[in-house]
Amino acid sequence: MGEGIAMPFNNEFLHNASKPVRVQSVEGDFDNAKKLIEKAIKLASERSHFIDPKEVDIYIHGSYALETNIYFPSNLEIMVELKKTPDYDPGKTQYKKYRLYNNYFVDTTCEFNPVDFSKALYEALAEVTGGNLSQSEKFIELPRQKGIRHTLEVTPCFSFNYVEQSIPLRLDADSIAPNFFKDAQTFRGVILFDHSVGKHIFTFPKLHARNGQAKNLATNGNFLKIVRLFKTLNKIGERELDFDKTRGYFINCLLFNVPNDLFIVRNFGGAKTNPLIASGYANDDPSLHKIFLRVLNFLLNTDFENFVSQNMIWMLFGAADEFWKIHDAHEFVKDMKELYDNFPIDRKLLAL
Repeated sequence: MGEGIAMPFNNEFLHNASKPVRVQSVEGDFDNAKKLIEKAIKLASERSHFIDPKEVDIYIHGSYALETNIYFPSNLEIMVELKKTPDYDPGKTQYKKYRLYNNYFVDTTCEFNPVDFSKALYEALAEVTGGNLSQSEKFIELPRQKGIRHTLEVTPCFSFNYVEQSIPLRLDADSIAPNFFKDAQTFRGVILFDHSVGKHIFTFPKLHARNGQAKNLATNGNFLKIVRLFKTLNKIGERELDFDKTRGYFINCLLFNVPNDLFIVRNFGGAKTNPLIASGYANDDPSLHKIFLRVLNFLLNTDFENFVSQNMIWMLFGAADEFWKIHDAHEFVKDMKELYDNFPIDRKLLAL
């Protein structure tokens, strides 16, 4: 497979599969969902002095926040972040007291932990919605409510301040978090509870978003286009060819590890583009097909061993349930090649 072969993607398909998808109902659904969650938070605060409604931050995360949502419907992911409790203040927490293990989990010793917040919010939401909800691994799932057209994934969590480059990419099973008190920039992370394994974990939604935006800028706006294209192809494979389901988060992180240069096509009369300045290529420009082939070729010939998550803190592959398995990642890439090789050149529709 090379860059010079005939293009199997119809231009209309390529454009629609990679373009930003504006879903008008998202803003209204989030406003209504936020009111519902705030009502539950108030109810939970009346039952626990650890919950102060003024210390709760509610915001959208996931594909809608990252601009990686595609034509196929997505759930609306909402973080419900408790910023401080009477016995937990992330601004004063001695981070070195946190014990990290398996490159992912964290021990917490506060009287009121994220698992308690998750339970309290679940019970309050159950009362507010009449029990129309369910507990998933890390989030509370609410089917479409009155006035809300999306299924909601509500993730209760605690704020956690972390320092860039202070946490090593790999941690031994018995390692203690390193000294965080050095000159570096502080970013906000969160601690949440994973019900599937019964442990608290770190995650980094703000840093994940920031790094994705930076890569998109450094690739002339092509990174997010290619993410959306791969996610669209994956969804087509799942629906029509019985491909194994692959989380959009994993696809996003996998492509984040592809070198920036492969996302940039320098042409147009030999003019050079600044890799930090978006160039505004036409949506149906054949360069997008060339970029897709470059990225796919790179992934087909790479071992993935040192790939990181988009937060650039955790490794992408590991033993914990949250991590992708390298074998599954390679199978995903092979599926993408098979789909590409057999794609009807006259297909314009994203969904049949």
